Amino acid sequence: MTDHAADILLGIDVGGTFTDVVALDAGAGRIVGTFKLPSTPADPSAGALAGAARFLARTGLAAGAVHHGTTVCTNALIEKRGARTALVTTEGFRDVLALRRQARPRLYDLAPEISPPLVPRARRLEVAERTAHDGETLVPLHKAEIERIVGELRALDVEAVAISLLHAYADDGHERALEAAIAEALPDVFVSRASDVTAEFREFERTSTVAVNAYIGPRAAAYLGRLGDALAARDIPRLAIVKSNGGLTSAANARRYPVHLIESGPAAGVIASAALGRTEGFGDLIAFDMGGTTAKVGVIQDGRPRLAPEFLADRLVDGRDVGGYPIKSPVIDLIEIGAGGGSIARLDSLGVLKVGPESAGADPGPACWGRGGGAATVTDAHVVLGHIAADGYGAEDLSIDAEAARRVIAQTVADPLGWPLERAAAGILTLADANMAEMVRLATLRRGLDPRDFALLAFGGGGALHGPAIAREVGVPRIVVPPVPGLFSAVGTLLGDVRHDLVQTVLTRAQGVDAAALTAGFAGLEDRAHALLAAEATAGESRFERQADLRFEGQMFEKTLPLGPEDRDGEALERLFRQAYVAEYGYDLPGQPVELVNLRLVAGCPAAVAWPAPAAGEVSGPGRRRRAVAGADGIRREIEVVPRATIRPGEHFAGPLLIEDFGATIRVLAGQRVTAGTSGVLVIEEEDAR
Repeated sequence: MTDHAADILLGIDVGGTFTDVVALDAGAGRIVGTFKLPSTPADPSAGALAGAARFLARTGLAAGAVHHGTTVCTNALIEKRGARTALVTTEGFRDVLALRRQARPRLYDLAPEISPPLVPRARRLEVAERTAHDGETLVPLHKAEIERIVGELRALDVEAVAISLLHAYADDGHERALEAAIAEALPDVFVSRASDVTAEFREFERTSTVAVNAYIGPRAAAYLGRLGDALAARDIPRLAIVKSNGGLTSAANARRYPVHLIESGPAAGVIASAALGRTEGFGDLIAFDMGGTTAKVGVIQDGRPRLAPEFLADRLVDGRDVGGYPIKSPVIDLIEIGAGGGSIARLDSLGVLKVGPESAGADPGPACWGRGGGAATVTDAHVVLGHIAADGYGAEDLSIDAEAARRVIAQTVADPLGWPLERAAAGILTLADANMAEMVRLATLRRGLDPRDFALLAFGGGGALHGPAIAREVGVPRIVVPPVPGLFSAVGTLLGDVRHDLVQTVLTRAQGVDAAALTAGFAGLEDRAHALLAAEATAGESRFERQADLRFEGQMFEKTLPLGPEDRDGEALERLFRQAYVAEYGYDLPGQPVELVNLRLVAGCPAAVAWPAPAAGEVSGPGRRRRAVAGADGIRREIEVVPRATIRPGEHFAGPLLIEDFGATIRVLAGQRVTAGTSGVLVIEEEDAR
């Protein structure tokens, strides 16, 4: 491999409908190519490999690495196709996974539907041992107990084992002993201990996290192994994976902690949004990603994605909130609904039009793909209204059959309602917009944020088709459309920092913590971080950010605060917490002690490229044309259609207007104005906002 080949990075985002490939010349800081083809749901790695191989063969390039956003772990959990898993836990705590918390998805539902435990009771084994909350050994773990557990696991013929012992965050000696014995006796079994995955208190959440890690571990390891081997056979030596927190990690670390990949795919788009926002001066953004299967929203403030310390995986099943599986791991705070280009439009039993959450996916896909799809979808509605041309998305192996789209919407929506075809198609889009506008409100207004203070960054295959209407409904004053919006998440896979989030519960009064104890606590986290970073193929300088979780004594939840160099002891931490508490809630509790709950360390290396220049496009004059399309109101009218490659920086256009781009179409509504920025972005604003 030449030195230049090592600079070529391929970003591959495998979505539910499309697999996107973007090539980045890291040395030049420039995108040098893009590629799009339908996904392969039966084996997502096949689509990823096909995209990489065909792109490299066509361009003649060689690549040094693939950066990958994957939904394999998510799908394994949703589809309940994980490993045959056992749980080893402290005597008396066998039923923690089933007992859960008292919280219910709906307050007055006394019989809520709850996600079933991933480990059935027959495979939940109790071991005689006990550690106190301060790390004192109350009941030692004897060799005979370990041998008994190993024997029972062998008889159960399991593929994965999760180990979660009471208070092992304070002293994990017993967990380590069990892990070593099981790994030696059962070398083909995936073994995961809670103190390694998350050394944090709260027994149910910690046990749930390690159970998920074990349950999806073998499938994730097999997928990453196949993909890595196939890439190596094509002389691509390195594979990096996007994590739920938006960072990158090596395939080796990803195989060890697959629970950190549950939100891998959606995170990449938010990372790209933050990188573009920092470059373009949009510090506060609503990242709106509409793909073929789902729509997602993430919030970026001061140039940084909003993170949540934990999340519920598999919370929505067929659109219903059913409890989910708690994951104690930082994740980009996303709201996701089943609303994408493949979302199916149908009439319910009362004859009312519904859109989603069911999707036609990649196989067979929307009817307009001509692959046997018989359901009307959002994409079919766009084709009927003329928003998507016959050459479609620019995807390989795909062309648009407009007649099939017209036929299926007529048969399933328009004719039963007695509506004109265009009105039915417009109704599908209006309903989809309303569903997604509510998602934006959930991400902003219901979290105390004013959407008028943000710009909406619209990407994904459908983001720029729906973003202007959603922004208008919610009150967002500005829509930003990035370069290559249809492949934007693939760009994001190339821009994440290597990142690991580590935590250690200490649970003590802040006043009693001296500088030496605080230094020792963070030193332990840094030792763990160095071990993780050693498995990363990066030449960047390691960076560490210290944080602490604090709360008033007696409170149930804590507040995470970044620490500066002056925060060297518990007294300084207490002052920091009280100041932050007053700033957020408006009052202090002077007589109430402050607890230091957790120490946190964010460890990583910065990305090689902050934001890449877009691939050079050929500008050959205006190149504009006109064609008949139907407006959002279902009335057919003539509007302008402009190829994006012909737009020069500084040009302005008034809506209604369609701008055609590779992998996406941008819809500018009547009363809106679009301006081309110098770096390839398009900014859409309401005319009356000027």
